[in-house]
Amino acid sequence: MKRFILYTLVAFTLLSCGGSEGRFRLKGEFEHLRQGEFYIYSNDGGTSGFDTIKIEDGQFDYETDLRNHAIYYLLYPNLSEQVIFGTSGDVITLKGDARNLKSVEVKGSKPNEELTAFRLENKDKGLVGIREAAVAFMTHSPSSPVSVFLFKEYFLLANDVSQDEVKKHYRALCEAQPDNLLLLSWQSDIENRGRLLKKGSSLLDFVFTLKDGRKVQASDYRGKPLLVNFWASWESRSRAETFRIRRMLKGNSGKIEAVSISLDVNDAARKGIERMDSVSWTSYCDFQAWNSPLVKLFGIRSIPFFILVGADGKVLAAGASYEKDIEPEIKKLFESR
Repeated sequence: MKRFILYTLVAFTLLSCGGSEGRFRLKGEFEHLRQGEFYIYSNDGGTSGFDTIKIEDGQFDYETDLRNHAIYYLLYPNLSEQVIFGTSGDVITLKGDARNLKSVEVKGSKPNEELTAFRLENKDKGLVGIREAAVAFMTHSPSSPVSVFLFKEYFLLANDVSQDEVKKHYRALCEAQPDNLLLLSWQSDIENRGRLLKKGSSLLDFVFTLKDGRKVQASDYRGKPLLVNFWASWESRSRAETFRIRRMLKGNSGKIEAVSISLDVNDAARKGIERMDSVSWTSYCDFQAWNSPLVKLFGIRSIPFFILVGADGKVLAAGASYEKDIEPEIKKLFESR
């Protein structure tokens, strides 16, 4: 009888601590955060949209369906993100201090622990140093899912890395992980990287319908320069660029148009930022974030992102920095008139 009770207790403990097949569980404990909300989303099937995670007494416990693998993004209240690798049956734990989110530890699986170690070792380095560390990690561990994430974050999404370098790292990862469907899905994007928005190419024929029923399409702006801006209220850098757009439009009143496309999922947050920044130009959001057809149409891989188009519908400039990529071209545009 005693042995039966012991076996029962052991089984109960294992079931309580372990995960369930077909499910993914994420638990967390934070100091200096009594109550609040996190958002969680995935671009590869982990969630159907943005989910909200409630924090009570500094803790949370989130569970969702997951058949295979997914990469999750946990969006903190300060708008920074935490990457979580998920596998069916995993129970992943987060522990940290809300005042120092860069030092949060993620445990429960090898990829999460590898990424935590990478992040903590390189948290005080600049972009160049982190990118060098990413190359070292990918070279040493090309079969790790962390290498795929680092490649995406610091090479595929970057606008300051050469096509040759992107292809070199991509091919090395494909050789190490020939059955990785995520890697294979990037092949076309990598081969065509930069071509769609290359200077002199025609603006893609986008179309969308606003809440008031008004249909907006690329051809509406033919005959006048146009600035297209991809942004989101949860991305601090893209929010900051709104001021630059407003100032540019005011200084060139009637000479240029603008269209902002938001990757938000929270309409109240988006409207709050637009109201605060006096956004009076055309603004659109379909609340599908990275799954938005417009995002996929243009091949947008990071935000903020800008596309400047001339009156003839040809791309004049495109890039992630308004000040570096767009502003000089706008000055040329109006100085020539």
